[in-house]
Amino acid sequence: MKRLLPLFLFALLINACKTSESPVPLQISGANLQDYHIISIAFDAKGTAWLGTLSQGLIRHSGTSIAVFDSTNSILNKAAIWDIEVDKKGNVWLGTDALIKYDGSKFTRYESGLYNLPRNAVRSLAIDGADNVWFSAGASRQGGLVKYDGSRFTAFTPENSKLPGNLIAGIAIDQKNTVWVALNDGVTATSIVRISDGKWDIFGEKELGFNPYYYGNIVIDKNNDLLASINYGLSSTIVPGRPQIFRFNGQSTQVINLPDENKKSYMTQQVFADRDNRIWAAFWDDKEYGVFRNGKWELKDLEESGGIFAINQSPSGEIWLGAGKGVYILK
Repeated sequence: MKRLLPLFLFALLINACKTSESPVPLQISGANLQDYHIISIAFDAKGTAWLGTLSQGLIRHSGTSIAVFDSTNSILNKAAIWDIEVDKKGNVWLGTDALIKYDGSKFTRYESGLYNLPRNAVRSLAIDGADNVWFSAGASRQGGLVKYDGSRFTAFTPENSKLPGNLIAGIAIDQKNTVWVALNDGVTATSIVRISDGKWDIFGEKELGFNPYYYGNIVIDKNNDLLASINYGLSSTIVPGRPQIFRFNGQSTQVINLPDENKKSYMTQQVFADRDNRIWAAFWDDKEYGVFRNGKWELKDLEESGGIFAINQSPSGEIWLGAGKGVYILK
């Protein structure tokens, strides 16, 4: 779940356990994960963790051992793995310099030239209930959204669909199998698209009640509402009081205020909703992350992590934090 990091990589961190607990670095015998910069995390049905790195390939962590797939032993290049999703069959899908599938024995690269895709680079992925893979394949004024049903690719662009722009910041699938897409076609030129049973709805300033500056990411919470972060990384000025996080149910918007935000300028990067429906947010700040529950924020730090760039919750409920220096786990 999947986001633009325009000037530098920003921190992503959440915590679904008690806030008094501290993340513990993942230690594996014979492997030093602190040497890896982790920017994406996914889990399969067996609980195996799949870790995407900034330039060091894909890591498979099966509990007591790891395997690394990189340019020396696979078709993977030294490219960032921005997003990872696992389908019902256990196929691992990577959003990197192309769409790549790993079926447990081999990697398949879906190049734009071979499959008539708008663009190679994939920054965001989501898999719906029918195992259709939705992924971004666009840039400014080029490409857009693609759906892959296992046999055919369908590309949606402003020229052939109601998609209002090309540059996709995030994709999320809700509990009703509705596809949500956040688009950044320029500063304040943002929109949200909802696709359900072939019907497209576009939400902009009029529907949201304000004009988001630039989307960071979108996720779905336990109430089936959309949560979105707003990224001000492209702004030339630091201004307190700007909306950072909001919830949208398709009809109304709720801006979720941060502590003292009228006095303090936050650099919110991403949001996440855990299984208890608490909201977690990551900041590029002296407080790296916060949790919102019972109407109150708690802000915290994580020292010597190199920054936090990925988050996911394991099938057993642990929170895994992908960092510039390995992985941290909250049990």
